[in-house]
Amino acid sequence: MPDRIEREIEDILRKIDDFVPERTRRTARRANQPLSAAHGWLAHRISRISLNQVMMWALVAVVVSFIFRFAIPGAGWVMLGSLIVLATAFLLSLRGGKGTNGGTTKSWRGQPLDLSGPSLPNRIKGWFKGRNRKKI
Repeated sequence: MPDRIEREIEDILRKIDDFVPERTRRTARRANQPLSAAHGWLAHRISRISLNQVMMWALVAVVVSFIFRFAIPGAGWVMLGSLIVLATAFLLSLRGGKGTNGGTTKSWRGQPLDLSGPSLPNRIKGWFKGRNRKKI
């Protein structure tokens, strides 16, 4: 029985040698780490920009380039580019931020949720019902 256990241990130790990663892979990751960290930071910052912010800055660029169109060389091109960015951001905002599948619906336990509040007539009816109950 000890021979069998010793053979299994030796077999496991031989297999462990195959699982040890090479040193070159680790050093390559370490050399790449600052670049990937900077890329992750940049991607995070860009993903937080909303269409409203894009439209606002494009409008500011249009106004500034219009005011200084004779003082700054190339201001006409800046104005044209800003107008294109402004129009594109506006058209994308009309889309409502829906994805390619037409937006996602919130669901709970497989049933779609209606998160809209009660309509104005229903709120008025509820107010009158609540008021009548308090008098009784």
